[in-house]
Amino acid sequence: MNPDIDDIVRRVVARVKDELVTPEWLTPDQAAVYCGLTARGLEDLRYRRQGPVASKVGGRIVRYRCADLDAWLLAGREA
Repeated sequence: MNPDIDDIVRRVVARVKDELVTPEWLTPDQAAVYCGLTARGLEDLRYRRQGPVASKVGGRIVRYRCADLDAWLLAGREA
């Protein structure tokens, strides 16, 4: 195969893999998409303590666990 084509294939596969594999911890933007919300809407819920459980890393970096998002979504559906 052509080296240029190999590089293109590697980049496309890496991009598709990143989109298909959901990591355990999500950024606020990723978590908002996962929940079908806007990032601002998820932030507002967090400040009002009505949203899913969030964790802070280093005191400032917010992350969400997929399991916590799933539990929050299910609890809302059951209410």
